[in-house]
Amino acid sequence: MIDHRRRLLNRAALADEGRISVRREPDRAWPGDHSRLCALESDGHLIFLGEQPGPQPGGAFAVWRITEQGRRALGQPAGESRPALSGHRRTPVVTRA
Repeated sequence: MIDHRRRLLNRAALADEGRISVRREPDRAWPGDHSRLCALESDGHLIFLGEQPGPQPGGAFAVWRITEQGRRALGQPAGESRPALSGHRRTPVVTRA
């Protein structure tokens, strides 16, 4: 697996509820990781959950959740996830570097 795809899957696998998101800028531009997440979705490693409005006009978040196939690609047993942190429910956001 390519390093950037493994990095994104690892982020999702370690997040509460297995979710990962990217932020669209108000100018409607998505970061490069958006296309990588779409490719992981096409491969069955992630499932697209939809878009949520962002805090700025025109901004948005696209959200995915890791699938059992995605966990297997990382070598995790099916159903294994990181224990939830008390009071911590944020989805990791991938921003431009």
